[in-house]
Amino acid sequence: MPEWVTKSIRSKRNLRVLLRCSVACWAAYVIILPNASLRKMGTLAFFSLLTSLFLPPYIPVQLFFFMMTTIMLGMLLGWGLGVAAMRAANASRDPGTLQAAYAAVNATCVVSGNSPVLAQTTAIYTGVFLDERASAVYGCFLGATSFVMALFRAYAPTLIFLSIFGTIAIDIFATVGPLFPTARYTILKSMAISVSCYFAVGLVCTILIFPETMNHAVLNDLSEQLERLRALVQAQNDVLSFRSDDLQEEMVQLNQKTKKARSVIVASQTQLAATSRFIHLEFSWGKWSGDDVLDLFEPLLALVTRVAALQSFGQMLCMSQHMFDAPHVPNMPDTSDTYLLRQVHEMNTVVEEEHKVRILDILPILDESTRELRAACLQGIESIKRSLDLVNKGRWRSNPDMVGAVRDGLESDTALLQAAVHAFKEEHRLELLKPFIPIVENHVLTNALPLRSLYVSYVFGSTMVGVAEATIGLMILVGDTMEKRRKNRLWAPKGLRKLWKILSARGDQNNGVLGEDVSPHPAGGNITAEEEMNYRRDPDSSAPTNAFQKFMHLLSLLWRWMQTPEFVFALKYVVISVALWIPAVVNKSAAFYYREKGIWALIMAQTMINLYAADQIFNLVTRLIGTFLGLVMGLLVWYLGNAKSTGSPYGSAAAVAVFIPLIVFIRVFSPVQYVQGVILGCATFALVVGYSWVDGHTSQIVTPGIGWSVAWKRWVLVVIGCGASSAIMFFPPTSGRKAVRLRNASSIASLSKLYGYLMSTWISDNKDPKAKDAWMDAFRKKVMAASMEMRTIRDLTDLAKWEGSIRGKWASHEYIHLVEVQIEMIASMVQLGGALTHLDDEWRVAFLTHTGVLNPNFIADVMGLFTVISQSLRTAEPLHEVLPETLLEKLFYHQQHYVTRSNTLTIEHVQSVNYMYYASGVVAVYQLLHSLDALHKITKNLCGEEPLSGFNRWKTQFERSKESEL
Repeated sequence: MPEWVTKSIRSKRNLRVLLRCSVACWAAYVIILPNASLRKMGTLAFFSLLTSLFLPPYIPVQLFFFMMTTIMLGMLLGWGLGVAAMRAANASRDPGTLQAAYAAVNATCVVSGNSPVLAQTTAIYTGVFLDERASAVYGCFLGATSFVMALFRAYAPTLIFLSIFGTIAIDIFATVGPLFPTARYTILKSMAISVSCYFAVGLVCTILIFPETMNHAVLNDLSEQLERLRALVQAQNDVLSFRSDDLQEEMVQLNQKTKKARSVIVASQTQLAATSRFIHLEFSWGKWSGDDVLDLFEPLLALVTRVAALQSFGQMLCMSQHMFDAPHVPNMPDTSDTYLLRQVHEMNTVVEEEHKVRILDILPILDESTRELRAACLQGIESIKRSLDLVNKGRWRSNPDMVGAVRDGLESDTALLQAAVHAFKEEHRLELLKPFIPIVENHVLTNALPLRSLYVSYVFGSTMVGVAEATIGLMILVGDTMEKRRKNRLWAPKGLRKLWKILSARGDQNNGVLGEDVSPHPAGGNITAEEEMNYRRDPDSSAPTNAFQKFMHLLSLLWRWMQTPEFVFALKYVVISVALWIPAVVNKSAAFYYREKGIWALIMAQTMINLYAADQIFNLVTRLIGTFLGLVMGLLVWYLGNAKSTGSPYGSAAAVAVFIPLIVFIRVFSPVQYVQGVILGCATFALVVGYSWVDGHTSQIVTPGIGWSVAWKRWVLVVIGCGASSAIMFFPPTSGRKAVRLRNASSIASLSKLYGYLMSTWISDNKDPKAKDAWMDAFRKKVMAASMEMRTIRDLTDLAKWEGSIRGKWASHEYIHLVEVQIEMIASMVQLGGALTHLDDEWRVAFLTHTGVLNPNFIADVMGLFTVISQSLRTAEPLHEVLPETLLEKLFYHQQHYVTRSNTLTIEHVQSVNYMYYASGVVAVYQLLHSLDALHKITKNLCGEEPLSGFNRWKTQFERSKESEL
């Protein structure tokens, strides 16, 4: 059974949500069964069930109210524009043509003897009153409205429901409105009443059946996030328990598991940040306000980034045992960081075995020395979780004794963790040094000290200290808030002015239209003033100076916007809308279009259209599968409850009640990548059951049929809509593979900026502690944005496989490796950022001239390679052969020629806690260089390599001549 099924079944919270949604969806169907309510709701009464499956009440009250409000606003917006279109179209009609049509209908009525009302109604729905000018007006309104709704989908994913229902509303007006010779402004009345009925039903269910506020939901999600973090910290026990000689073989499975868990944590943190934006828009009862909950996000983000960095330790252990061959390394003083890197880089197997300081020899010592710290961290995270659960579950009843016990436990666990951190820094950390003290004092080994294991253990120790300190910060905040908020009270909404910011949040491009050259900032993320600065210049013209130049500049900006993926998507949206609308206003096809409900092919094509071929193919497959399963389920439910009759209210209600929990379960808990197919399957189920009931109990000029008749027509319309949207996708075609390549180029450029951000901090002479705190907060947000971007690119890479191998096999494994290497780079940067945060400013400044990685020429080399790799992926141009295969060669060269020499490594240096952070930071740079070299190699495999004839031979001769001179 899939994991998402088992996890959802075992969760009591999910079962409560399932019950609430099932009752709401069942009630949305039952409400259309009585004839009295069906007459009021009209022929579009099935929209009640359709909307309930489209948006079940699985979310908190306020968020459900907000999402349903966007649906209503979209429908009303489409209704208003449809009324305007009808008024303008009727004004453009030719009176002579209209009178002639009326005369023809009256003449037919006289000849046949039929009722004038029946004859006129029949004439309307057979297209007798169609007028070319009126149809043209409707077409213009349809095209313009579709363009606006497409831009909503492109630029404001939060308003996706507004866009969809606004589009449906204008579609109904544009396809049905031209048939009427007079104004019929209430065409959407039935739809509006039906959707409103579900709005009321859903709202009542969210309030009465296991109600949940955003405050409660966010606290619950925070508790679940803490449990994930605790599990990842717990996994380090398994990492340190390995004793095999081949660590890489033993740890592959564990590393894959922790990578997956790290990805889930990053995604969950981003989702938390997105949903918590609504926390100020509600009334809530409890001890903590929305601000109190939001205050937890900063320290939680610190803990998330530290724990995420901790997961790269297992990968580093594997890498440290299987290093590639070292380049030529000159003899350097053993206090320089180049010597430190060389120790990490070289195996020194013989010396390590002689002094029993191999990685496998040090792991038990590292396990023992950090045992107390890890146990205290686990206990601290559990204590935070227990405190949040108590606050969240004690909204209506409170046990003062239990509250006091939990608060006291939190305080004692905080003191315990603080004592563990202090003990590690002052005592247990020195246990790691004991095997190395005789080695450091042995002057015979001056140029070959086997300290690789020490530096690896320092990385784990410093990262574990960072996790502990982040945990302490969160524990103190939770304890202070619990002390401050002792009683439950009613919290009123505030910050309504932020609503526009929520609505207009563009977010990640993966939330709708997927642009090619994208911003790395996730949904709702804030961009600092520094990042908003655009350093680009137009190489073809300077800034405009007069009115004419400014006007032409605006035109150029408009032209550039017309070349963006968002505009292309909106244009395709308009083209497909108008193309599938035209048969509705052609005399020979209008009656057929209305009778067979061709509007559903139009709506299907609009919702199906995607920008990239891979997305289109994937969604085509999932939607067709979803439609087929929805048809099967709909037919099964209809015939089980109604047999061959036009519908039995009791049998139909009972059959839907039996199957609706299964349908709702799949709709609410299925993986997000299949959500479009699932929603379409649910919509098909609603149409089969709802259409059949409405057709059997209302009088209509044209009926869609009952049961099987509805089902096969629905299938044909879905296929037509999917086919049309797939056809328009190729004009012009947009490759998802190209988007993956360009997005990787953009992400690598962003990582270069993050590397520059770290280097500028390292070389800074600012020693203000407040500035360091502000820097770390900004750095964490950058890291989370970059991590989420990696997850998005990974998903896009999986989707791009659906384009097939028409022009040749796509190197998907290379692009997957490209993303994985970038993820490891982010972990290395987090490790470096943590080291810089803890490193004493006096040490940092004192070692500036002794640190080869801070050599200006080397920083330039690294930034240059970042830029070259990014540009090669962006332009698909090959890299040049003369670029160094490994940056360590450049580092050793700059170290040899420019770095200040210093005295021999001493016990005092190694015993300082700052040396642990310093070593951790330099090792992080080494890991970063290793990853950058891997990016270089992957890019050469993807884009090619341009040779320079004779270069390798000349390089070998040159190096040998220099060696002979030395």
